[in-house]
Amino acid sequence: MKRLLTLIFLLLASYFYTHGQSQWSYGVNPYYGAVLKYKKNMKQLEYTNLHGVELYAAMLTEGSKYWHKLYNYPQWGIAASYFNYNVPGELGEVGSLTTYLDMTAGKKKHKWRLNIGTGIVYSTGRFDSLTNEENKAISSKISYVLRGTIHKEFQLSENYFFNVNIAFRHYSNGKLNMPNNGMNYPIVGVGLRYVPKPFKQKDIEWEAKELDRKVHYSVRGSMSWREVWQEDIKHKAYSLSVYGSKQVSKYNTILVGVDAFNYDQLSVDRANVVYREKEAIPSEQELNNGTGQVAVTVGTELWISKVSVVVQGGIYVYKPQEFYSGWYQRYGIKYNFNKHLFSQISLKSHGRTADMVEFGLGVTL
Repeated sequence: MKRLLTLIFLLLASYFYTHGQSQWSYGVNPYYGAVLKYKKNMKQLEYTNLHGVELYAAMLTEGSKYWHKLYNYPQWGIAASYFNYNVPGELGEVGSLTTYLDMTAGKKKHKWRLNIGTGIVYSTGRFDSLTNEENKAISSKISYVLRGTIHKEFQLSENYFFNVNIAFRHYSNGKLNMPNNGMNYPIVGVGLRYVPKPFKQKDIEWEAKELDRKVHYSVRGSMSWREVWQEDIKHKAYSLSVYGSKQVSKYNTILVGVDAFNYDQLSVDRANVVYREKEAIPSEQELNNGTGQVAVTVGTELWISKVSVVVQGGIYVYKPQEFYSGWYQRYGIKYNFNKHLFSQISLKSHGRTADMVEFGLGVTL
């Protein structure tokens, strides 16, 4: 797996380097960490001698676009990571490919930086009711990654930068397969970044853009696939969102709207079976098997070029099912093809429990 990830990374990095006009830097970070609790009869933090390494390539923004200076010349990158949990019979190894945004608020030579991103991960150790029942964390070969890193970078010369960092990784399949307790682990590491062609950033005085005071209305339709039981079939779910948005700063807009959800009947019936068993509800007590939900939502959208990050919270005003809490949150990545058409991938969850990953298309009026 390590060789395959390295090969994929080198091919991607060489392509961007030879075909792109932007400046790139390259780095490596070894890591060591521990695993957070993902099943019963386990410590809250288990030191399994988890270790790994990450190779990355980062595009250096030089100031040619408005958002470069707006976000203090961030770096956009791709990374290939390999981690070994050192629990071969249960957790195995993982390899991931991610994309990220690396930002700093400082202008000093040695800087604190924040690195956030997402991607996909392949796991060799997965839940199986016959051969690997103890792995309650991951039950699918491919899962989603959420990554966050805080690191201090020290400039050694024009070409080399040394860093020390603390990071966190979260893997989940968004209830595409069950069980889905997810894998979470904190890690610490050091690393070295190399800049082949140092350059001076352009200090262009961009004319400040006026805030768009107009309220815009958007409609988005989404579809999801999810499981309810362990080793279940894939159940479909649909959602429709209607919301208004208004820009409140040069960075973000406020979103207020309504969500409607519909789950297939079999998934609701099976969820009721699980809920009845978990809460020890008598068989003679009926549970509502309605498939629809309606909620009001409030959130924000952070703009970064054509890509934006969406964070929303929702409160149900209609929810016949008893097995859900009365609220949820949504985290999404949105890509704007133009000022009217966009796509969005979002994770809807109830607290720490994922409900579904939504794949949607929408229009803004």
